[in-house]
Amino acid sequence: MDTYQKWLQAEMEWIDIYCSRIRRQTLFVTTPLVLAGTAVLIGALTVVGGGSMEDFGYGAVSGFVLGMIVCSIFLLILLPTLRPKRYAKKIDKCVRGLSLNELEKELLAREMLEADEEHKISYTITGPGAKGTPGRFVLTPHFAFLEGSCPYAILVRLSDVAKIRRNEERKTAAERHAKSRTVYRFTLYTIGFYRKDRFQRGLANSDLPDEAFGFFDAGVRERVMGLLKETGIEGDLDGMIGG
Repeated sequence: MDTYQKWLQAEMEWIDIYCSRIRRQTLFVTTPLVLAGTAVLIGALTVVGGGSMEDFGYGAVSGFVLGMIVCSIFLLILLPTLRPKRYAKKIDKCVRGLSLNELEKELLAREMLEADEEHKISYTITGPGAKGTPGRFVLTPHFAFLEGSCPYAILVRLSDVAKIRRNEERKTAAERHAKSRTVYRFTLYTIGFYRKDRFQRGLANSDLPDEAFGFFDAGVRERVMGLLKETGIEGDLDGMIGG
């Protein structure tokens, strides 16, 4: 196994802690509660409808079977999303997006594996649509890497960057329920990276950054900015922009 594969393996082990917790919670807490709930509910409805205790038993069995069908469909959808290999593929796709050659990939992997805790920031993502998933920022001599956000992995090659800017974007998100919809208004705290060649590509300073990190928590954003200052890349603080 080469260094790059060792790094991906380490990343899978890191996210598997979260995946295993969600799998255990789903299989041993949520699923039994749903099965018991549907069994009692259908059984109770038969009694309310004038049925006997024997009918309650038949209703409970029917409810249990219904719960099994619902849980099976839910698990078929959920469990494939909790495979660590799925997250490793997202990271690999992110790396390929930078068009790194084999030597650069080995450098990236070695630096990620050797990064000390002082250059890592771990946190829990909280905000609209978030489910307590883990997030982590890692700074190495040549790369800045954020994982756990959306998209899952964002990799920046520091030698490409001319400027770093902080921004705050006001956002609106909607969460749909069975018969209702909840609208959230929140502030997304971002760090934008502007590449050295953006003018050659026809982009101006007023255009969107080439890459950006997003955070629901301003405190986490400031901790990440504190580490990025070590890179010596020019940075400034812009005002809020609309979202």
